[in-house]
Amino acid sequence: MADESQHFDRSALQAVVAAAAEEFDAEVILLVRDGSRMRLGASESAGLNARVILSQCLSRLNELEEQSLDTTTRAFIRVVSEDLKNDQLVLLIVRERGVIQLASGAGVKGKVRDMLNDALQAIGGERRRR
Repeated sequence: MADESQHFDRSALQAVVAAAAEEFDAEVILLVRDGSRMRLGASESAGLNARVILSQCLSRLNELEEQSLDTTTRAFIRVVSEDLKNDQLVLLIVRERGVIQLASGAGVKGKVRDMLNDALQAIGGERRRR
């Protein structure tokens, strides 16, 4: 599994997050499962609020998973999956006024809660180490 992580392109993740933030004009968090590791990319303001955003997603997950996504969001997820060569991703977009939209790649079916929990634990772990 270490080999998978060595080949992960962080600059590609950063570019995708920047493109998403511009495309959707919103705070963006992108979670990607990389082997056994969880990668998180976030726009600047979403990065500062990541813990709150992820917690809100977990508490409203059933509702968020039932939302119908617009064509642009579905296409964006497909393109990101191809660019990062990984269909195990979740894109969280926080629009103005706190409205959250959650979109996920095809390989995430049934794993969204686990990915959100892993990301929250990773953020908590980083803060405790500092």
